[in-house]
Amino acid sequence: MTIPLLLLLLLLAVAAPRRSVQAASRQRHPVVLVPGYASNELDARLTELYRPSSPRRGERKGHGWFRLFLNQSALHEPAGVRCFGEQMSTVYDAASDDYYNVPGVETRVPSFGSTKGFRYPDPDDKSFSYMEKLVERLEKAGYRDGETMFGAPYDFRYAVAPAGRPSRVGSAFFRALKSLVERASRLNGGRRVTIVTHSYGGTLAHQFLVRRPLPWRRRFVRRFVPVAAPWGGLVLGMQVLLSGNNLALPFVDPLALRQEYRSLQSSLWPLPSPAVFGAAQPLVTTKSRNYSAGDVAGFLAAIGLGEAVGPYESRVLPLFGTLPAPLKVPVSCVVGVGVGTAERMVYPGDDFDVTPGVVVGDGDGLVNLASLVAVETTWSRGRHFRMVKVPNVSHTGILVEDRALDIIIREIQRAN
Repeated sequence: MTIPLLLLLLLLAVAAPRRSVQAASRQRHPVVLVPGYASNELDARLTELYRPSSPRRGERKGHGWFRLFLNQSALHEPAGVRCFGEQMSTVYDAASDDYYNVPGVETRVPSFGSTKGFRYPDPDDKSFSYMEKLVERLEKAGYRDGETMFGAPYDFRYAVAPAGRPSRVGSAFFRALKSLVERASRLNGGRRVTIVTHSYGGTLAHQFLVRRPLPWRRRFVRRFVPVAAPWGGLVLGMQVLLSGNNLALPFVDPLALRQEYRSLQSSLWPLPSPAVFGAAQPLVTTKSRNYSAGDVAGFLAAIGLGEAVGPYESRVLPLFGTLPAPLKVPVSCVVGVGVGTAERMVYPGDDFDVTPGVVVGDGDGLVNLASLVAVETTWSRGRHFRMVKVPNVSHTGILVEDRALDIIIREIQRAN
């Protein structure tokens, strides 16, 4: 039985767009997203080894996994904040030279490989997100979660150490990220992967890439797109150790989480690098002393954090004492500029428990311009490097404002 000509034409008309979409999908380089600091969920469970400082903080003991980060409803009262801070803290063990959870607290990162774990840090209260709009824009461009778009959430309390020093959590993340990149390539016909990051995720991904052999990078990485990466730290990295970090939750007192934040390995990574800020330029000034990027150890001791000097000098400074090494793969750096950013904190006396005066310079409101563009001179000597500066856009606004997202999507699609 023959098919009528009109029906045949209609069938071909329907099938042709489908084939073209499938062909476009096959030609698209997959994307792996590495979110910024405190952008993804963390789960925890409390074992019998957990010794809470109050009975309420042990209520979940023995009741399985729960969402530790982020559960905003648990942070609306001081007791909940203290419980959160205690369970989020880590401990540096000098004997093993590594960081661990407090005894009795086990943690995991849900949804690795997917963007689900960082579309909203608190999926029960979708009042804010750093990554949702970027993910939505990629979906509109045709990317699909688990097919051509993948997520690499991580435990942002930890980082990695220089070669030869242990970093149990960081090394495990790098192994998982390597497998994810290879799987993303394999699922897409062997096409190379575009790695897209925000903020802290950029410096973490750079450490991952620079530790991979050059043949691996050239085989699996099509383009690296770091957005708002703090290559040389930031002046506010010193200030936040003084005042605490409320994780952008306006109803939480930063001081209530100061001890928790000070305990984390990752809290030392944003400290200003002497390679970017210079070894003598004053960044924090008191009545009797100036502190520069070359005197971070003295600053840590002065604010009562002397126990962090050893880890800083052995595990952080070797990574950021020089400018980041070029990767020899195509790179598009996208940064915000033209937003007032703290360049110097001025204390009228020697007391750090007062509000300092602030000398403001250029940057994205969080990261200083010198840090955002620190790689421009050295990396631009190679082929396929782009530094795109988006005027008047902030550190988080760069993932929210449409004009900035247009630029990020354009740089991602250069790989295609």
